[in-house]
Amino acid sequence: MIEQKPALSPALLFRDVSSGYRGREVLHGVSFTVEEGEFVSLIGPNGCGKSTLLKTAASLIRPSAGSVWVFGSDIRHLRHAERASLVGVVPQKLESPMSFRVGELVMNGRISAMGLFGRPGPDDEDIVERAMIYTDVLSLRDRYFMELSGGEQQRVALAMVLAQEPRIIMLDESIAHLDINHRQEVLQILMNLNRERRITVVLVSHDLTLSAQISDRLLLLHDGRLAAEGTPGEVLRPELLSRIYNCELQVRKDPWSGELQVSGDLSLVRRRKALGKRVHVIAGGGSGIELYRRLLLEGYEVSTGVLNRLDSDAEAARALHLDMALEQPFSAVSEASCREASLLVSAADALVVTEVPFGSGNLINLSLADDALREGKPVFLAAGIAGRDYTEGRAAERKAAGLKAGGACTWSSVHELIPLLQQSLR
Repeated sequence: MIEQKPALSPALLFRDVSSGYRGREVLHGVSFTVEEGEFVSLIGPNGCGKSTLLKTAASLIRPSAGSVWVFGSDIRHLRHAERASLVGVVPQKLESPMSFRVGELVMNGRISAMGLFGRPGPDDEDIVERAMIYTDVLSLRDRYFMELSGGEQQRVALAMVLAQEPRIIMLDESIAHLDINHRQEVLQILMNLNRERRITVVLVSHDLTLSAQISDRLLLLHDGRLAAEGTPGEVLRPELLSRIYNCELQVRKDPWSGELQVSGDLSLVRRRKALGKRVHVIAGGGSGIELYRRLLLEGYEVSTGVLNRLDSDAEAARALHLDMALEQPFSAVSEASCREASLLVSAADALVVTEVPFGSGNLINLSLADDALREGKPVFLAAGIAGRDYTEGRAAERKAAGLKAGGACTWSSVHELIPLLQQSLR
């Protein structure tokens, strides 16, 4: 089946794109449009798929589903020279396996225009020199690339892409290693190219405040999916960002410029003291590690168990010096270990059940939640236990239903759980 060409020709179009690496899917059905002349920042937490999206857009990775269009052409059908005339990519780090001098490396940006065996003419020389002047690397032209600092290498990489003269420039966190002076200069170059020559810019960025200042629109990725897109004001909403980044974030307007500023509430961290409250966590298989960390950061004391020795949660709890009840590796939880954990529950002020799978070997752990409810302590169950129930007769699911009938609350994310705990333990 031949896919229909889009009626309009935006600079970049993703149609229901999925892609990843060696069978591991990172992007899941992503669709969006970047119009010619836009300056768009791609934001989201580490591991959400930003770099994968950029590599897919540049045809460095082939999508497993969907299609990518660049200025009206399916990128899969473009020859290398055609693609290079349209798309330039500045990577996080440019690897140069050969001993290139800076001037030679920047001239490589002209290969698609000159041809593989072509010789640079006066116009090519002018374009390369102009690109090096823009990026402040002209004085480095005779230096070997591998002798340069990380920031200098990034400016050379940008010069090479500018020499390519593409219609869209994509940068994969390429300004992170620059000092503040050169970062400002590079951003000014990009903004000038964008405004004056209508060159489209797509920038991967972790700096939300900077992204708001320089971007026409933002694309917010989360777990390989597009969580939001729009103007900075439409995307940078505190409740959305706090959920996506899994921490409390604030969005304010600068009183002078009116620009949005995103920050964590460090004043709360400075004021935070030990709460004198203890939370017992029923976990396993790595489901408790992030929760342990967040509870300790919030000022709670934490206990956990019953866990099998050598379980990743047990190893994390040991490293964090948590009180815990343990069972032998690959063994069902015994009544003796459960009694040990029951003492920890008695000493706790609340109990949390994580997204741990339940089988016949650890089902008895849910009886600890019964104990906590009988003692009048709040109990919080991770949602979706039906999908993690491997017991005969769906015993864990039935047990969870009984706990909820007895007053247990459900939670879907750590960001959602923390306020529930705070409210219940006042």
